[in-house]
Amino acid sequence: MSEYREQGPATGERLRAVDGLRFLAALAVVMFHFTGRDSVAWAESVRDVFPFLSRFTIYGGFGPYLFFMISGFVILMSTWDRSVPSFIGSRVGRLYPAYWFAVVFTGIVLVTNRSILPDWDAVGLPGAALNLTMFQSAVGVPNLDGVYWTLWVEMKFYVLLLGMSLIGITRERVLALCLLWPVLGALAARAESAVLTEILMPDYAPFFCLGILVHLVHREGWSAGAGLLLALNHLFALWVCAAYYIPWSAQVAGAPVSFRALAVLLTLCVLALAVATLTRVSRVDWRWLTFLGALTYPLYLTHQVAGWVLLHRLGPVLPAYVALAVVVALVLVLAYLVHRYVERPFGGRLRRAVERDLDRAATRREPAAGGHDGTLDPSGGGRSRPLPPLPSSRVPAERGASLLETVTPGAGRR
Repeated sequence: MSEYREQGPATGERLRAVDGLRFLAALAVVMFHFTGRDSVAWAESVRDVFPFLSRFTIYGGFGPYLFFMISGFVILMSTWDRSVPSFIGSRVGRLYPAYWFAVVFTGIVLVTNRSILPDWDAVGLPGAALNLTMFQSAVGVPNLDGVYWTLWVEMKFYVLLLGMSLIGITRERVLALCLLWPVLGALAARAESAVLTEILMPDYAPFFCLGILVHLVHREGWSAGAGLLLALNHLFALWVCAAYYIPWSAQVAGAPVSFRALAVLLTLCVLALAVATLTRVSRVDWRWLTFLGALTYPLYLTHQVAGWVLLHRLGPVLPAYVALAVVVALVLVLAYLVHRYVERPFGGRLRRAVERDLDRAATRREPAAGGHDGTLDPSGGGRSRPLPPLPSSRVPAERGASLLETVTPGAGRR
């Protein structure tokens, strides 16, 4: 949900249809949180407040899985043939400014509405501060807002692609990743290995791989390997729906979902991503889709807690659908304000600063990695002094020439 800017710089193309698809996924999540699952937003079950609408919006909880497919496509596209400092800088600059605002904003909402949401007492100020790192899940600290769980999943995916970038991304390695990752993840889950399951993410890996494979087709065309692995990961994703998503929905949403409906929804998501990237739809140049894509990340980060509080207060005084429309409009406005006054001014600056520092660090390491440069520093610090010239009068000319070549400054780096 956080990569809409990465389509252009790395590839020279703008897949505006993907921006629109991302916004639809975010809107589905918003509707799930407001009308598809029980929460403090309403005094009674959403099945009673929205008896017809909730039958459909309960499937909005599947939105993050579409996010993961889109991330698989877009992040691989933005990583391929890109330097490591550039990749890290783009991720930091894209993710953190809006996230930092969301953590502070959500913390204020929780502190001032403890009678509605007691979550602040479970996190506290130290936990909220740790939430600012985006690594709170690694040490078992609760998320200040439940939607942050996807960010930890995405972060582990970024680390995986960063590792691939260090060794070089190739078609063969991408295919190997999409074969081994879901298989090893499923084996880790079956072995009940908590560490391996946390690393390999068997409940999310197939969705990332589906997006990765669609990008591979987008980049290099169809092949038997890509087609077979798409089918394999589709089957693994269906297994995730049955083994993970259905029990999760019953626990969190308070109602079961249909496996057949999930199978259809999964297939439609894969087809939508393929249509948006592999057909003439990919050439659609509607700028308003990019505008909607820009709202996706801040909308996702800020809508849940604030929206629940607003619905809780407006529900008793307004008809349910009116209160819902008002709150959805307000969270969309907030998303725009975060994008306009937080992401745009600070995202680029942070990206350039991180990339510049990483480039400098890499430059400093180059002389050490290149070998001896023909200088000595007897004092152990300060400026080094050049070696004295070789006594050419005592060395045969042809031998002296070879020795001089071996100590020429910089020769060890060629």
